[in-house]
Amino acid sequence: MNPNQAQFGGSFQQPQQQPKGCLGRNWKWAVPLGCVTLILVLVAAGGAIFLFAMSAIKSSDVYKGALERAQKSPEAVALLGEPIKDGWLVKGNVSFNGGSGSANFEIPVSGPKSSGTLYVRAINEGGAWMYEKLDLLAEGGQKVSLLAAGTGPNVESSDGDEGGADDSANSNDEVEAPPPPTPPSLKGLTVSGGVLNGKAISKPEPTYPAVARAAHATGMVTVQVTVDETGNVVSANAVSGHPLLQAAAVAAARQAKFTPTRLGGQPVKVTGVLTYNFVPAPE
Repeated sequence: MNPNQAQFGGSFQQPQQQPKGCLGRNWKWAVPLGCVTLILVLVAAGGAIFLFAMSAIKSSDVYKGALERAQKSPEAVALLGEPIKDGWLVKGNVSFNGGSGSANFEIPVSGPKSSGTLYVRAINEGGAWMYEKLDLLAEGGQKVSLLAAGTGPNVESSDGDEGGADDSANSNDEVEAPPPPTPPSLKGLTVSGGVLNGKAISKPEPTYPAVARAAHATGMVTVQVTVDETGNVVSANAVSGHPLLQAAAVAAARQAKFTPTRLGGQPVKVTGVLTYNFVPAPE
């Protein structure tokens, strides 16, 4: 017998180690799991902030007004079809500073025919939004301005309440009325005229192309036009219709004449659409 064993009255036993917990057994996974959890929390927080910003823009009056103008615009309907709906991802911002505000954003829009982007820029003074830019860029590159009369940055005039404070000092005790405000300059302003067929003083009919007739191509062709201050068509682009008929419709549209459009006594440019219906003559 081993003397050491005899001294203690039995065999010597090693102390048993306490079993490790779950974290102790898997400590190598703790750090990566914590990092992943932190990343997920940050992504969720960023997503919540993004959704809040999108909701704030889409609920603003300037956003609703811009979308409504596009939905009611004949030019936009001609390009995209009807109804026109807005997409989910809006780029840009709407901000306020004291009593004024500004907006600059892009709205994805789509209809049965095509889709595009509505570019909006506006300012808010005194609680009213005035649109400086309202352009629709459709797929394929067609671009139209949806600004109507009264929405430009210089259309609204001031109240003009200055002056005349000391006029009562004159000998006749008469208060002299302040001079009328100078009309704002509308140079470069383009207004929306909608469908312009009935507003043309001269609208030549297009020539029916022989190749289109041979291919039995028929139907309506819509041409987007811009009319300058003198009533002449300065640009024309087909936005819908049979490809074999579009060139003839554009050529006819360029020859159309209009009475100059005036706003506040000043001539302005007009954008709108002309439609041509190609129906073969009976043989």
